Amino acid sequence: MPRSTARRRTAAVAAVVGLALSGSILSAPTAQAAPKLTWEEIGYKKELKADGTRGFQLFHHPHNIGAVTWAADPLIGSWTGDSLYITDKESDGYYVVGQVVSDGRTIININTQGKPAPSKVKKTKNLKENTKIKFRACIKRGTTSYGCTSWFHTKA
Repeated sequence: MPRSTARRRTAAVAAVVGLALSGSILSAPTAQAAPKLTWEEIGYKKELKADGTRGFQLFHHPHNIGAVTWAADPLIGSWTGDSLYITDKESDGYYVVGQVVSDGRTIININTQGKPAPSKVKKTKNLKENTKIKFRACIKRGTTSYGCTSWFHTKA
């Protein structure tokens, strides 16, 4: 075999090996997706729901990690009306954020960041009866958000 053909083949093999190695080095393994936030409605009595009260259990990786509840009117015990309650059940480094918006303005924005779990945070606003609001919960760790619920529409 002539020298030039041998050199070409050697160069071609080296190029193929080089490309194969660079492809395996440059292509990092696919990152695992962050756990997804899911939720399900808490089954309050019809009378409470008619007044605007709604709540949702929060699930993340797949544990029940907390809850968000809008209490439109005073409930039993220490629950007061026009209040957003958020609960963080897990000591996992994540925290729960709760938000209430009315007429395009954020009127409540609370979180459990820095509080030892289990923890509950509430914020009350005295809103005019039947004021339309929407609320949601988000899960965060540091400044990174790991998902939010849908906005839930209800009233004060």
